[in-house]
Amino acid sequence: MNRTKKIKNADTFISLAIFLIAVSVYFFSAGNYILIFQETQSLFIFSGEYLHSFLLKPGGLLEYSAKYLTQFYADPIIGPVVLSVILTLPGLVLFFINKRLIPGISGSLLFLLIPSFLMLLMQANYYHMMEYNLGFLMVLLYYLLSISSEKKYHNILILVLFPLFYYLAGAFALIFAVLYTAHNMIITKERHKYINSLLMLITSVFSFLVFYKVLFLQPYEHLLLYPLPVLDNSGYKITFLLLSAYTVLYPLLSPVTSRIMLSRFNNKLYSWLSSFLVFVVVTFLLFKIYNPQTARVIKLEILVFDEKWNEAISLHEKSPSRNLIGQYFYNIALSETGQLCDRLFMGIQDFGTGALVLPWGDDHLNRGAYFYYSIGLINEAHRWAYEEMVVYGPRPQNIKLLAKTSLINGDYIMAVKYLNILKKTYYYRTWAEKYEKMADNPSLIQSDTELGAKMKILPKNNFFIKFNEPQTNLPLLIESQPENKKAFEYYMAGLLLTKNIEDVIKNISGMKERGFFLIPRYIEEAVLIYQNSTNIHPDLGGLVINPSTRAHFDSYFAAYVAARKNPATLKEMMQNQFGDTFWYYFHFK
Repeated sequence: MNRTKKIKNADTFISLAIFLIAVSVYFFSAGNYILIFQETQSLFIFSGEYLHSFLLKPGGLLEYSAKYLTQFYADPIIGPVVLSVILTLPGLVLFFINKRLIPGISGSLLFLLIPSFLMLLMQANYYHMMEYNLGFLMVLLYYLLSISSEKKYHNILILVLFPLFYYLAGAFALIFAVLYTAHNMIITKERHKYINSLLMLITSVFSFLVFYKVLFLQPYEHLLLYPLPVLDNSGYKITFLLLSAYTVLYPLLSPVTSRIMLSRFNNKLYSWLSSFLVFVVVTFLLFKIYNPQTARVIKLEILVFDEKWNEAISLHEKSPSRNLIGQYFYNIALSETGQLCDRLFMGIQDFGTGALVLPWGDDHLNRGAYFYYSIGLINEAHRWAYEEMVVYGPRPQNIKLLAKTSLINGDYIMAVKYLNILKKTYYYRTWAEKYEKMADNPSLIQSDTELGAKMKILPKNNFFIKFNEPQTNLPLLIESQPENKKAFEYYMAGLLLTKNIEDVIKNISGMKERGFFLIPRYIEEAVLIYQNSTNIHPDLGGLVINPSTRAHFDSYFAAYVAARKNPATLKEMMQNQFGDTFWYYFHFK
C-alpha cells in the first residue's frame, strides 16, 4: 500500500470542480430546456404576503428557498451555475462528514460523488424541482452538525432542534431521522445506541403529533410526504429510492471504506478511474433520458411567451415538433406575424384544427389563452389567464397576460395590481415598469405596436363565447369585426386543415374588403385545386393568383402524374418535392 498514492484533499476538490463545470455545461446546452420550463412554473415575489403562505406548513420554507433559487433560471448563464453548485454541494458536505467518521483518511472520490450523480439523473426529469435537491442537502448538513461533537449536550441539542429542522425541511426530516438512527446503531457506543435511537423516535413522533394536531392542522399525508418528490415515473422513483438508501446507509459505508476496501477504493488511481467510469455511465443515461421532442416544445413555448415570433417559426420549421402543443405555438407565432395562411404547411401539421385552438380544460389551461389573445378575444384570453393563476398560482406568463389584457380593456387599476406583482420580482421588474407607464398614460397603449393592434381588432358587438366548440367563435368574431384579419386567417386555416375547399372559395370574394391586397399562398393553392377539379373560375373579389403559384402547381401536377406510376413511392417522392404545399397535405394527409 505504501507504493501506491493515496488520494488527497486536493483530489477531492478537483473532482468536485470538474463535476460542477461539467454539469454547468450540460444545463447551459442540452439540458437548458429543463431550467427554462421550471422557471415558468412559479413566480418568486419579494413580499411578506408571498412569504407568509410558505410559513404555514412544514417544508414551506424549503420550497420558498427553492423558488428563490429557481428564479435565477431565467438567466442562461447564472441559472446553470446555481443548479450545478447545489448538485455539487452534497459531495463537499460528505467530504467533511468523512473527516468526522474516518479521521485521517480521505474517502473514495466515487463514494463522495454518488449522491450528486444520482441527483443529476433525477434533475434530468423536468419536474424534478429545486426543493428536492435542497432537501437532501439539508439532511446531509444536519447530519454533519449531529456528528460534529461527541459531547452529551450536543446530542441533546440535535434532538431539541429536530422539531425546528422538521419545520424547515418537511418530510426530509424523516429521512434524517432514519439516517440518525442508522448512525447510532452502527457507530455509536453500545450503551448509547439504543437510547439515542429511542429518543429520536420519540422526538419524531412528538413533532409529528404537535404539527398534526396543534400547530398546522395539515393532512397527515402532507406531513409525511411533503415536499418529497412523488413523480409517477418508474426510473425516477428507483433513482430516488437509491439516493435515499445511500443517504441513510452512509454511516455503514464509511467504516467499510476505511477497514475492508481501503487498499482499493482509497487509492488515487482506482478512485479516479471508478469515478470516471460512473461519470461515463451517468452521461450515457442523461442522453438516453433526454427527449429532443420535449426540449423543442418547451423552447418553442418559451419563445412564444417571450414574443420572439420569428425565432419560434424558425425553430419549428428547422426542427419540427410532432407534438400538439409545439404545433399549436407554431401557429400562434404565424398568426402574430400575419403569416398563418402563407406558411401554415411549411411546418408540420399533424393534428388538423386541433393545433389551431386548444379545448378548455386542465390539460391546456396554461396555454389556451394565446389563441384568444392573438385573434382579439381579449376577455376570453383574460379568463384563461386568470383561471391559470387561480389553479397554479402566479406565473410570469399569466401575470403578464393579465396585465396586458387589463390595459387593452381599459381596466388600469387592475393592470397596476398585476404590474405591481411583477415589480416585486427580480427579472420582470423592468418589463412591468414599461407597461406601468401605459397605465398612467393610456394614450401610449394605442401607439404600442402590440397592444394598439389588439385594440383595433376588438369585437364591436358582444356574443357568447362557446368554449366547448372554440372554432365556432371565429365566424361570430369575424361578423362582429370584419376588419379582424387574424380571426379571418384562423378561420381560413381551419378550412384548409379540414380540406373544405368549397368554403375557402366562398370567402375569397370578400378578402379585398377585409384589407387583403394579395391572396395568401395556401389559399391560392386551394383555388388552383378547385379550378383543376371543377373547371370553374371562382370570384376572387378583384384579387389575382400569383403567376409563380400557377407555375408551381403545373410542376406539382406533372410530378404527381409521373410519380403515380409507382404507388409504393408516390407519397415519398411528392413529399420530397412538394411537402410544404397545401396540395401535398390535401392528397396525402
